[in-house]
Amino acid sequence: MRLLDLIAQGRTDAIRIDGGQTLPGAERFQDAVRNCPLRYVLADELARCATEMAFSDGDHLTSCLDLIRVPAQSLWIEWVDAARRSELPPLGASSPATGQTHRAGTLLKASPKGREGEMRTFWSTSGELAYVSPVVIRFNLDGKPEEDASTDLVARSGLAKVVAPPESGLEEFLDHLQFYFDDEWARYYRERIETPEGQYNVLCRNLEGCAFDPPMVFAFLLMLSARNALPQRPITVDRLNRARQRAGKPPLLEHVEVSAPLYSASSAGTTAMRESERRSPRLHHVRGHIVRRGVAVYWRVPHLRGSARLGQVRTRTVELCFSSHARKLL
Repeated sequence: MRLLDLIAQGRTDAIRIDGGQTLPGAERFQDAVRNCPLRYVLADELARCATEMAFSDGDHLTSCLDLIRVPAQSLWIEWVDAARRSELPPLGASSPATGQTHRAGTLLKASPKGREGEMRTFWSTSGELAYVSPVVIRFNLDGKPEEDASTDLVARSGLAKVVAPPESGLEEFLDHLQFYFDDEWARYYRERIETPEGQYNVLCRNLEGCAFDPPMVFAFLLMLSARNALPQRPITVDRLNRARQRAGKPPLLEHVEVSAPLYSASSAGTTAMRESERRSPRLHHVRGHIVRRGVAVYWRVPHLRGSARLGQVRTRTVELCFSSHARKLL
């Protein structure tokens, strides 16, 4: 089942502490997900493409931040986590998330201009239960997020930042993010962890579950901002929900499935090489990357180079077209 439906139906795992109290879990976001005006579910190839786009060309992603806006003040984005994780090792990144995570998603709350706000990370397991990260991610695409004295991590240690190796090109992008704990989780950790080493370990473990999401999410939003770049298919569930209602089952939520046309089709068959032609190099994979020219952004799709025995790439460049007044809308 999709993660958004697990949350909306309250299929979550409550986390109880001493005294019968319950820490904030995914169940507290039922209404937020149900009332979200825009919900996207990414196809696997799009999740892989957005991940590669973010982590292979982080500096280019940063150079396009002025073209990105969150399209709604409340937005849900969901993907199959295995598709995203499969792209990280070839790019030199290593997400510590385990195979226990089945689907992952994020709920964004944004300003009317769509340039700043907060993100929460969710995931589900094979047991069909939904969870939420204790960490809140604050973003400001126009600068550094403003510090709020009311936010906390562990033992009043303030806001946290995540850094990346210089060669990743993500350093400047990460300057637009801040991480902090949900108030109740911060209080829980503060009361139980006394040493700086313990606080640091708890912080790192929690950041591992959400720090890899923002680059991929904003790479997707960049592609989404381009005109007609991503095929979208609204999924209506009225007929299915009527049948589920008759069977006494909870309703499913409407959403938009988004796929990626960014991988060029390969021609079938083989191409014989004439003796007069130079022998082609061994078949190898070329990473996708983005190039910006003014308000036009070009995505050089991942493609094979070399022998065409396994198919021939017909086109390698897709233009992401933005309106000429894009800057004025931000």
